[in-house]
This record gives sequence, C-alpha cells and structure tokens, in this order.
Amino acid sequence: MKPMLERKRRARINRCLDELKELMVSALQAEGENVSKLEKADILELTVRHLHKLRAHRSLRLTPEAAYADRFRAGFTHCAAEVSQYIASTVATPAPVDAAVGAKLLQHLGSCIRRMDTTPAASPSPVGAPQSYGGAYTPPASPQDDATSVKMEEALPVWRPW
Repeated sequence: MKPMLERKRRARINRCLDELKELMVSALQAEGENVSKLEKADILELTVRHLHKLRAHRSLRLTPEAAYADRFRAGFTHCAAEVSQYIASTVATPAPVDAAVGAKLLQHLGSCIRRMDTTPAASPSPVGAPQSYGGAYTPPASPQDDATSVKMEEALPVWRPW
C-alpha cells in the first residue's frame, strides 16, 4: 500500500514541477531570457526568484493595508447603496420605512463614506480590528449603554498609579 501512495505522491510532484516549468519558461522568455534544460532544483529556484520579483514589483503598487481599506470602502459603499434601494422600495408598501428615519440613516451613511474618503489608511493592525479600516465606523452607543456606563463609573473606584 505504501509504495503505491509514494508513487502517486511523486507523480503529483512531477506533474506540478512540469507545470511550473512550462509557466516559468514562458514567463522568462517573455522577459527576454533564454532557458534551455531545467532540472527540478532549477525550476524551483527560478520560481522562487520570479515570485520574489513579482512581490517586489506589486508591493510598489498597493500595500495590503491599503487594499483591505479599499475593499472595505467598496463593500461599505455597496451596502449603503443596498440600504438606499431598500428604503426606496418600501415607499409603495403597506409598511414603508419612516421618511425621517430613512433620510437620517442615509445622511449618516453618506457622512461615514465621506469620512472614509478623507481619512488616510491607518497604521497596520490586526485584520478585523476597527482601526484597520481607518477608524471610520464606530457603532453608536445607545442611551441605555451611556446610562449604564455612567452608573458603573460612579460605582467603581478608579485605580491610580500614584
């Protein structure tokens, strides 16, 4: 059983190396380099070198943080457009969204989008942290949360280092 698995594994490796070789030969020929016979180690070395070159070239275009911020902005804008369409579609229904509430919501979403457009990308932070999107969106606190936090602040003693 093991020799058969080993043969299949080697066959997969060789297929992938052959595919890499074809890709690398065409990529290197496009760059004007002449490549004749390549051994497995040569294929891997050329691939690694080529990937490093691509990474260096692409890093000048757009940093990952900026790409995340751009994707977030695009998603947020799309979501705001969906909300706008939904509000507009409920006008003719038996239970439309209150016009004042809808207008206020759309105004808020618009101001969030404008803030995102004027806020520079934040410094690198863990993915999913609010700061990674320029800090543009912070969920509003409800009046109940504000009252609870005031009561807790009054009840708990404040630690001071001195």
